Amino acid sequence: MHDPRLDQLEDWLETFFDDASFTLSKASDDASFRRYFRIERSNLSFIAMDAPPEKENSKRFVEIAELLRDNNIHAPKIIDKDLQQGFLLIEDLGNTTFSQALSADNKLALYKRAIDELIKIQAINTQALSFDLYDETLLQAELNLLIDWYLPKESNQNLLDKLSQLFDQLIQNSLNSPQVLVHRDYHCRNLMITNDGISVIDFQDAVIGSNSYDLVSLLKDAYVELGSSEVQALLAYFYKQAKLGISFDKFEKQFDLMGLQRHLKILGIFKRLSIRDGKHQYLNNIPLIEKYVLQMADKYPEFNFLEDILHSAKDCK
Repeated sequence: MHDPRLDQLEDWLETFFDDASFTLSKASDDASFRRYFRIERSNLSFIAMDAPPEKENSKRFVEIAELLRDNNIHAPKIIDKDLQQGFLLIEDLGNTTFSQALSADNKLALYKRAIDELIKIQAINTQALSFDLYDETLLQAELNLLIDWYLPKESNQNLLDKLSQLFDQLIQNSLNSPQVLVHRDYHCRNLMITNDGISVIDFQDAVIGSNSYDLVSLLKDAYVELGSSEVQALLAYFYKQAKLGISFDKFEKQFDLMGLQRHLKILGIFKRLSIRDGKHQYLNNIPLIEKYVLQMADKYPEFNFLEDILHSAKDCK
């Protein structure tokens, strides 16, 4: 099948290298419209990012990469860019993702290193940054994805009313916690293990929001499940390293509610990726997200109705 954008990308690379002496192979896709290709030339390797400008904001990617690097956080170096076409040539961070590097022997140590990098991200001064806010409008829109894509079209009104009240609680929890730079997808597939340590990728959707959001993404992500004792140990590690000015119990409650917000949103996103975009592989990750939601329904009696929410969605499949 003819791929016009790939032809354009190859033309752009030929201009950059001043010849066509390179090889191009697919590196990865993600849940967005971006594609990544590995470029090899004279024993050197690069990554070309194809991000259609009508779909993706490559300018923001470049800005955040430079911001992170300026703050001693390893993000890929931008080698060249054509924002009008939506092409970037960036540093190749290799093939070893955080999840691939995990083993029984190094798991807690690696997660602690990822938390250390996260604390560095949260230490960035956001006062002069022109980033979108993770505000009530955005939080509400994300939570509505659960209703629009995950739940059956004819849902029980009583359950929907309870959901609305829960959404309000989750939004206030997010807004009333410390506001920091949020990567927004800080998990095992968006961290790379390199000679420089842990490198951060896929950060172009960063906003200013709750300090517990990225921690939830890391410790309760959709692809790797940690044991409850591991989550507690790492939560305590973050709490100690971040020197938070609240009690641990209060912080844990913020973390739990932030996780519930993220997981309800992801249920909607993964169903949308399948229904709208034909990316059915994300359906395989829904059971773990549902498990996280049910854990909160068990932990907090006021959230018991979420069991009925999940059952109603399963019944309509």
